[in-house]
Amino acid sequence: MKIEAATELGTLIRTRRETLGIRQGDLASIAGVDQGNLSKIERGTAKATLDTYLRLCSALGIDLVAEPRA
Repeated sequence: MKIEAATELGTLIRTRRETLGIRQGDLASIAGVDQGNLSKIERGTAKATLDTYLRLCSALGIDLVAEPRA
């Protein structure tokens, strides 16, 4: 899946969390992120640092891959 905006990554995080049956508070604790901030990230109303996105994705088993454009 190609992500072109932070809001799309937030949606992916929320969808994956819900698919795995993980509560928002639990994911926030696992990833070391404030639950209120996680809620905003998932809704697309706040952006986060790359480190935060990496911690959330790692906790959910999402691989982020950077590839050069063709």
